[in-house]
Amino acid sequence: MLYLIGLAAIGAYCTRLNRTLADFVLGGRRMGVWVTAISAQASDMSAWLLIGLPATAYATGLSVAWAVIGCAAGTVFNWVVIAPRLRRASEATGALTIPDYLAARFGEGPLRLVRVVSVLVILLAYATYIASQFMAAGKIFETTFGHIETPWGTVGLGYHSGMLVGVGIILLYTTMGGFTAVAWTDLAQGLLMVLTVVVLPVVGLVGLGGLAVMWDELGAAAPSLLTVSEGKGGLAFVMGVCVAGLSWGLGYPGQPHILVRFMALRDPKRMWRAAVIGIVWVVLAMTGAVFVGLVGRAMVADLADTDHVMPALAVRLMHPAVVGLMIAGAVAAMMSTVDSQLLVAASAVEEDIYIRLLGGRARQRRAVWIGRFAVLGLGAAALPIAWNRESVFQTVFDAWGVLAAGLGPVV
Repeated sequence: MLYLIGLAAIGAYCTRLNRTLADFVLGGRRMGVWVTAISAQASDMSAWLLIGLPATAYATGLSVAWAVIGCAAGTVFNWVVIAPRLRRASEATGALTIPDYLAARFGEGPLRLVRVVSVLVILLAYATYIASQFMAAGKIFETTFGHIETPWGTVGLGYHSGMLVGVGIILLYTTMGGFTAVAWTDLAQGLLMVLTVVVLPVVGLVGLGGLAVMWDELGAAAPSLLTVSEGKGGLAFVMGVCVAGLSWGLGYPGQPHILVRFMALRDPKRMWRAAVIGIVWVVLAMTGAVFVGLVGRAMVADLADTDHVMPALAVRLMHPAVVGLMIAGAVAAMMSTVDSQLLVAASAVEEDIYIRLLGGRARQRRAVWIGRFAVLGLGAAALPIAWNRESVFQTVFDAWGVLAAGLGPVV
């Protein structure tokens, strides 16, 4: 709870920094190297890192490596090819959003179709993407705080009540602080995320007795867990496992919540430093997340919902105080993405719809408030989608694919 209160405090502090629309949307392009690098990758990975990826490793074993390779390759491509060019071009054209940039790059087109289509892709995909993070919040709080003994009996958070707690905090600091609050909280959350996925599997391996014991347990549970093919061959392996995993990398140029981080870096000449930090973070974090799933399969073999593997492993291995810190890491993973996506979608509403398409002439302060109300509206729109339990991994994959196909090629 202290962690969540701290996030709200950051949002309140950053409110005073939002004097213009550019401040609210891009932090005035004043972000440093570390904030840019870690916030870009934290918003990229989302609850997929601590919930979806370990769950897939738990269920399928080493075949999840194809998705890790795809994501790592996509990350490198984004930093090396997209980031420097997008940073320079967005400042030269004055673009504040990805639809802004595309309209400046290719022209508005008849009926302003370039801007209209890109805004629709963002809003439709993000409704599902944001819902996947809300699902993760519900599952995290349900697993960790579902049964708490008190002098008055057993109390706890269920899936829906836990989801509402996480949603409330996110909407609070995102609406108040804008991009600056989101970027700085993502820096803190990114560091906490990588700490969680590194420490938890190491402690688990020590508890098991080492890597050899883990491999033996996995082989006894299902030999296919120790292969990169899920035990499949021929076309089923090539298309269903290998290509499906590697295809994650194709989506990176189409993810606005990552791309806007490149646009916000203060000094374009220091982009290479941010790239090194971001790439190292991704490789370390994804490797750790895979081992969370593998260690979890070796130690906790009877999970009804594989999305619960990370919090279940933390509860089994750690002191309650450390469990709280690690659950904060899982919550951080969810928050670091959903706050960024809410802000990108709200920016599309205020900048691309209200000002550019509808010809609004709002004053800067009023435009900021339009963005804040848009954040609240988009959060509310995602809640009904998240109300039913679904796989976090699959829901993220669906939304990722829409953005990849809709925006990736033109970016």
